[in-house]
Amino acid sequence: MTQMLEHIMREIKTLPPVERFNLWRDLGQEFDPPMVEGDDEESVEAAWNAEIDDRVKEIEDGKVELVSAEEAEQRIRAKLAQRRNSHVMTA
Repeated sequence: MTQMLEHIMREIKTLPPVERFNLWRDLGQEFDPPMVEGDDEESVEAAWNAEIDDRVKEIEDGKVELVSAEEAEQRIRAKLAQRRNSHVMTA
């Protein structure tokens, strides 16, 4: 990584979260991600199928706990509130 890129990354990390998000969004709209080998539709579909199979196996083996959509939403809202509160305290 070049020194200029390292400097830019350090500067980006000092931005408030909203500005970092806006920068990320704007860059994502302006530039197409580079193609990665094996990034064709068939490879992506095969990878998703493997991921689905792995997750189903984890459920069947009892390695993960299923929760209702309502409980998942409550957990997400609690984590977001916790992040907002910790951000307000450090700001």
